[in-house]
Amino acid sequence: MNEVAIFRKQNWRPWMANVAALIGLMAYFTQAVIFAHTTVSNLDEGAYLLKGYLFASEQYRPFEPGISTTKAPLSFLIPGYVQLLFGPGLRTGRYLAVFFGVMAVIGTWVAAQRIGGKWLAAGSVWVFALSPTIIKYYSGGATQSTIACLLAWSLVLVLGENRPIWQLIMSGLLTGIMIMVRQNMLPVLPALALYAFWQHGWKSLGLLLSGLLVLTMVHITYWPDILQLWYWVPLVTIPAQAVYSGGGTPVWSPNIWFDSRLLSTFQAVRFHFIPLVGGLVSIFLWTRLSAWKSRADFRIGLFLQVLFWGLFYMHAAAAIGQDYCVFCFSPYIAFFNVAGILLVAISIRNWNWRPPLVIQVLLIIFLLVIFAGVSFSAFESIGDWLLSLPAPRMRDFRILPGFVTWGEIISNKFHLDHNRSMRYASTVFGLVVGTLVMIAGYLIWFRLRRDLTVKFAAFFAALILALGLLFSPVLHASTKADCDVDVIAGNEQIGEHLRGIIPPGSLVYWDGGLSAAPLLYLPGVRIFPPQINGGYTFLSNGDREQLYKFGYWNEEMDAEWKATADFFIIEDWRYADWKSFLAPDQFDEFPRSSVGTSCLEGSILRVFRRK
Repeated sequence: MNEVAIFRKQNWRPWMANVAALIGLMAYFTQAVIFAHTTVSNLDEGAYLLKGYLFASEQYRPFEPGISTTKAPLSFLIPGYVQLLFGPGLRTGRYLAVFFGVMAVIGTWVAAQRIGGKWLAAGSVWVFALSPTIIKYYSGGATQSTIACLLAWSLVLVLGENRPIWQLIMSGLLTGIMIMVRQNMLPVLPALALYAFWQHGWKSLGLLLSGLLVLTMVHITYWPDILQLWYWVPLVTIPAQAVYSGGGTPVWSPNIWFDSRLLSTFQAVRFHFIPLVGGLVSIFLWTRLSAWKSRADFRIGLFLQVLFWGLFYMHAAAAIGQDYCVFCFSPYIAFFNVAGILLVAISIRNWNWRPPLVIQVLLIIFLLVIFAGVSFSAFESIGDWLLSLPAPRMRDFRILPGFVTWGEIISNKFHLDHNRSMRYASTVFGLVVGTLVMIAGYLIWFRLRRDLTVKFAAFFAALILALGLLFSPVLHASTKADCDVDVIAGNEQIGEHLRGIIPPGSLVYWDGGLSAAPLLYLPGVRIFPPQINGGYTFLSNGDREQLYKFGYWNEEMDAEWKATADFFIIEDWRYADWKSFLAPDQFDEFPRSSVGTSCLEGSILRVFRRK
């Protein structure tokens, strides 16, 4: 009887884990579809989709003069060819992104199940399902979900023992494709090849050669202009003709302070809590080779450490270390957070649960800093609430009748402005919460210490990761749907409106918003390609020929385009800057679009035709 019960129990648990994973996948998919229909289109999405369609329909070619191709060509061509098949527009681009996102989650589950077991695999699915910010990244027509999918399945095919040669070859092919979607993923191929050689021996040559084959074919197709993608790689010499040398001053040149870089860093920690905090904890609790369950596990763990933190460093240097896009750090990590999740899945079973005292102290300090930093990163959401909390009135260490707010105390005592007061209050709040959780955790650990074989710091770390997963929606509370209207349907309605006004062959000047997605619904019109990236490719002055070759534009080119365009598409809130130019005696205005490109005020489009 007992044997039957044990048999049933052992078969019940895997079944429950698979059900939990399936429910998590359904929760992910539901949220992804909602975000796909409610998110405001941004510049990157519009550029990937529009350029992709123009490339796939052979109206332009990647790296052709006049159209900026700063990303690897497959980042455009994949959504481009899919739009040729299913029709251009946000619907196709975003549904493709949702598909890739779902496949990334499934791939992570498959890999985690092999290296960590069914329950850790189910947990990896819920890391995604409980992270609205990540789901939002993976539901737009950019490249985050594409890369996550390709990385996840590249790892599925190579991690673990006894991988057949065909799987290693497929892993290499997917990795090569991934690099030709985003060149920033270049380090994955050599890292994967070295791991494969370590684990699988000479069979790994199939992986390396198949990956190099993809890179070679794409480079031959777009040689030599494609070399401009690799200006950042050490020891690589780029031919002069592939490097921009036209001068000019960027209009977009923000001045970013240190606190903004710190804010972006801890936002990334908040939105990618499990891979980042779990990955760092795995470093603190790393154990010797003999303590791992198998050599294969050790190899996977070490490889994922190198891969994840190597990519982390690269993208931190590009975002936090530069001024161009400091708050791109969290979206950047979405490219490779799959590796961090798998790192936690493989390492948590092999942690050193009894670390020395120095490691325990450092780990506890680190976790308290995480509490403070994560709370600091949410100051815009919780700062006002904290400052409005009542506090007792005090004078000379005596409590007086009545109450004041903490905001009044901080302002009077430290003479800080409201914004800085919110930041400090949020940071202190996080530290207090972390300390209270630590005390509660210690009391639980102290009560159970005789039955546990773990030191408190390791127990505290495991508790924080469990709470981080459970309360992930709280960490992502600032991420909500942008609109309560269907953005996809709205853009399709705008597209129908524009097609009824602007005939094919017309030359169109675009100032209709950051995202050029509405131009997808105007087949056959002619545009000025540098405008797809808006002000981000606008340089003041500079050499015109060089500017246009690399997809930039300046005042001289802008003036010429304004003088030759047949139609002007202007976003309503931008019209004030156009009013004097679009004089009624020179231009006819058509009825405005009945809806905006989004729910944002002033996103209705106005169309003018030169008389």
